[in-house]
Amino acid sequence: MSIEKMAASIRRPAPGTVETSRQRAAAVDARWELEASRTMVEAVDDIFGDRPKDPEAGHVYALVWQDLIEYDESTRFDFGPLRLGAQYLREASEEFESAGVPRELTPVRFMYDHPFAGTPLSRHMPVIGHVPAARMPRMRQVYGGIVDQVVAADLVKVLLAAVDETLDFNAFAREVPDGPLPLRDLVTFYG
Repeated sequence: MSIEKMAASIRRPAPGTVETSRQRAAAVDARWELEASRTMVEAVDDIFGDRPKDPEAGHVYALVWQDLIEYDESTRFDFGPLRLGAQYLREASEEFESAGVPRELTPVRFMYDHPFAGTPLSRHMPVIGHVPAARMPRMRQVYGGIVDQVVAADLVKVLLAAVDETLDFNAFAREVPDGPLPLRDLVTFYG
């Protein structure tokens, strides 16, 4: 998904977008009792209405962003082992960095690079990860070079699959006959 496109669709939502988002949020509110100062529906209204955000409800906003991204024809990547938590991310990132991955492209960095300015960070799950489209080619290069050198090779393979799919879309987006489409960033959630 393109962070630029998502921001534009929040500022000027397509007809029915807010209503449909509110319906999906209401279904979540009905199923779960979220321990938060905001409901999902209130969070949808805050985001689309550009209202002040409750700093204590970061995880509810993250759930709304996740929903909006998934319904915006974005690809959801299963980062599997990342569900093991921050310690796993730290250990894998240290290993990757010692194998030559630049610090800004290590999982511990991009998995906490919250791309939605103005929305509080989640203190609980889900956590939002983000790698801008401009970094995708470099990420492909460095991760491709370490896949057979690290213990966390399964994680590298998952990351490479996500990067490759994003790069494939971006190649297509640049070649659209009526003009280029917005490039996709790699955005993922875990938790």
